Amino acid sequence: MNEEFIKSIYAAIVEDNLSIYQGLFDRDNNEHTIDYWKNARKLYCEFDENQKEIFYSVIRQVIVDTISNVFGVLDGACSLDDSEWDIRIDINGKDTNSELQDKFLEYVENNESES
Repeated sequence: MNEEFIKSIYAAIVEDNLSIYQGLFDRDNNEHTIDYWKNARKLYCEFDENQKEIFYSVIRQVIVDTISNVFGVLDGACSLDDSEWDIRIDINGKDTNSELQDKFLEYVENNESES
């Protein structure tokens, strides 16, 4: 069960969001776009193809690290502060056994090695 959940998270958050970012950076600025995106796209347009590839790999890694950190907090492996949090995550009624972060990172590693 955890594996299917992890695959779904990876597809929905890592792959889909990376695709959204690529679309945002690859299309022309819209005059209604906020300054943040105009400035980011201006920087992006100065990159050569290799730099663009590196840029997307950085974005991808930030997404992966963020998901991993959230799973680490939910699993109890990472703390938010000095407080004790009693968190238990069930997926379809089954305990995740505090393995979300490990399973996610394992999936990412296996997925990268297949690419």
